[in-house]
Amino acid sequence: MTASYLPSDKFAWTGGALLPLFLLLEVFLKQYAALFNGDRNAARLTLAGALVAGFYAAWFWLRSV
Repeated sequence: MTASYLPSDKFAWTGGALLPLFLLLEVFLKQYAALFNGDRNAARLTLAGALVAGFYAAWFWLRSV
């Protein structure tokens, strides 16, 4: 949604909208890491991948609208 208000040459700043979500997920990382048998690095990598995938999915969707 942030991208719809930004000029097309400033589209990279859309990722800034995901920063609060990433911080919230970091707070709950301890419980999330239990799914990975306590491997915090694997949980962090999975979260980062999910955020990047979500960003690009939103980016391509908004660009096509």
